[in-house]
Amino acid sequence: MDGDTIIQRAKDAFVVPLSSLISNNYNPNRMLSREMDLLCEAIKKFGFLFPIITSWDEEHQKYRIIDGYHRFEALKRIGATEVTIIDLKLPYHDAIQLTILMNRIKGLHRVEKMSDIVVKLGDLGLQDNEICENLGMETEEYLRLKQQLGIAHAFKDHVYSKSWDVEGKEV
Repeated sequence: MDGDTIIQRAKDAFVVPLSSLISNNYNPNRMLSREMDLLCEAIKKFGFLFPIITSWDEEHQKYRIIDGYHRFEALKRIGATEVTIIDLKLPYHDAIQLTILMNRIKGLHRVEKMSDIVVKLGDLGLQDNEICENLGMETEEYLRLKQQLGIAHAFKDHVYSKSWDVEGKEV
């Protein structure tokens, strides 16, 4: 994406009712109560500084949050009724991956939830190498996350080569 396209996305931000957003059900990131209080205070003091990144969810007829859930929750707590968003119009699997990528850029996330995510992306048809590349993961980290749910599940679709044949018998 070139610089002009990146700037255009920021210009495409628009205001919607807070009630037109829904959270995603896959984000492994959590915020402590103290940090949420700080976020609420920062928004009150400095204003709402970053639009919430979304993608339209046809099933729910609402914008599903990709990045900005905690800002969304803070706005609800302080009584806001509107929010600035950017709708990226992403397919569901790309929305999941962008959520995780944004979490990785910002900091920590819960391992168990990350394990669920990598399995979910595989179940949505993405290949292991795509998931690694799109989430900025090394292969070893990816395998550790898959193994969190059990070794059998991690390798259920693995294609094994024939290492040898029994002489005189076809395997």
